[in-house]
Amino acid sequence: MKQTVLVMLSLLLGAGLAVADDLKDAEAKLPQLSDRLTKLSASSAGEYAKPDIAVAQASIGAVKAALAAKNGIQALQKTEIADLQLTMAEAKAAEHESAEQLVLRRTELRKLEAQFDQLLQPGGN
Repeated sequence: MKQTVLVMLSLLLGAGLAVADDLKDAEAKLPQLSDRLTKLSASSAGEYAKPDIAVAQASIGAVKAALAAKNGIQALQKTEIADLQLTMAEAKAAEHESAEQLVLRRTELRKLEAQFDQLLQPGGN
């Protein structure tokens, strides 16, 4: 009987410590997520990922709510979700920015090719 009570108490104590660790981990990650969100929103590339940024912002709000409710497991899960959503938004913004640069470079290349062709023409300058 004593062993059962001791085992149950140790399990409860261990679970309580795990929840406290989850809360600390989530609290530690929150400023990093907020900084990433702010930087992405302020960047010109952030224009391309506005819907993704809004979803990530909502997830960060859910992290704050879970922290306020002292729900460590949910807070930690929401931080991971927000991290993934921010990574996706950053990737989408980078992809659009790269595509835009590609279009500009192709236009420049066509212009240079036309100049080169003109120089190859007899009497070209």
